[in-house]
Amino acid sequence: MNTLLLLSMLCAVPVQAQPLSDKPTVQALTDDELGPALVDINASTRPFTLAPGADERYDRGIARMYRLEFDKAEEEFREIVKLSPESPAGYFALAALSWWRYSQNFDMQGSYKAIEDEFISNSDKVIDLSEKMADEGRDLDQAYFFMGSAYGLQGRWYAVQRSWWRAYTRGRKGRKFLKKCVEVNPAIYDAFLGLGIFDYYAATLPGALGLGAKLFVGGDRRRGMDYVRLAKEKGRFFKVEARFFLIEIYSMHEKDFKAAYAETEGLRALDPTNMLFRVGEIMTHIQAQDWQAVLDESEAFLGAWQVSPQKGLETQLAMVYLSAGDALIAMKRYEEAAAWLTTGIEGTGFPEKGWVTYCYLRRAQALDLSGRRAEALADYRTAAARPNFWDSKKYAKAGLKKAPDHKEVYRQMTVD
Repeated sequence: MNTLLLLSMLCAVPVQAQPLSDKPTVQALTDDELGPALVDINASTRPFTLAPGADERYDRGIARMYRLEFDKAEEEFREIVKLSPESPAGYFALAALSWWRYSQNFDMQGSYKAIEDEFISNSDKVIDLSEKMADEGRDLDQAYFFMGSAYGLQGRWYAVQRSWWRAYTRGRKGRKFLKKCVEVNPAIYDAFLGLGIFDYYAATLPGALGLGAKLFVGGDRRRGMDYVRLAKEKGRFFKVEARFFLIEIYSMHEKDFKAAYAETEGLRALDPTNMLFRVGEIMTHIQAQDWQAVLDESEAFLGAWQVSPQKGLETQLAMVYLSAGDALIAMKRYEEAAAWLTTGIEGTGFPEKGWVTYCYLRRAQALDLSGRRAEALADYRTAAARPNFWDSKKYAKAGLKKAPDHKEVYRQMTVD
């Protein structure tokens, strides 16, 4: 099953498969496609700063956003718009905020038309203002940065919705303008995040996308990782986002768990009270299939939550109970798993969440594995009747026909 880190996946868009290689590939490509950025000898190296007063508000707003304090983050970002109404910076921040609001509820099959309208409106405003800056020859590095980032963010939005053609056109434009940005000013290190994500996922993810991937062209795995690391080390505004992607890359694709844990520790050091960062650590333990660590960290998370809950994260509590339930099933402690999953179902204030659907499904499987078939059938029926989330209907219907064995349940828990 996919992990939480997929919520923030693909600043650009994944593309067609290339063989994994430790050597960068050399390709004859046009300027608006892939290939390394070629920095002009006369390029600027001025630091990435916004209007007076805007940098501090950006920093505060981003910190609020990662704490899921969306209303407070929005206040900061709207002040940036007021400070510089002709700058795309504030509108880009508002578009990113809409993305994060959506990402916290991607597991629900409800309507997000209002959030989507707000996202499209703000990201289109970024593009319009950036185009005006470019036409006037004003601050070209920032014009290209915000234009490329807005197109990339739109590409991410449409990729999650599997709207491949729109994802492709936005992603390709995003890559084009981010490349122009770093060619004009290689000191805009935040631009390397989008470039790196495009390169890495273009080279490594294609097969999973089926027909959608056939729209895209290849990337470069090593260069992609180097670019994302550069954004993490030297970026101005996207350092935390770069860490999220590195955790995903190391844990899900490179299987370098030592490096992944180093990044999760780095996140927690940035803000030890931010419990969202602890969720990332739980997900890394799941990818490593370190089930005792998953259980231990889930218990520690919920203990800390009882002492000091973090507003905004309550919508994800069922996912923590699901993680603990998965760990106990993996360790063949089925009765304990059923108890944890029951709490995930009954203790949530958000029963419509997809995480709750999976709690029903996993509890059915735990009951089946402990020989309680009649009780399991009731949960399979409930899971099958709920909106589909990550093949939940398929697995629930299969469980109704035949009780799965431990090997099959374990496979479902660990498939990417």
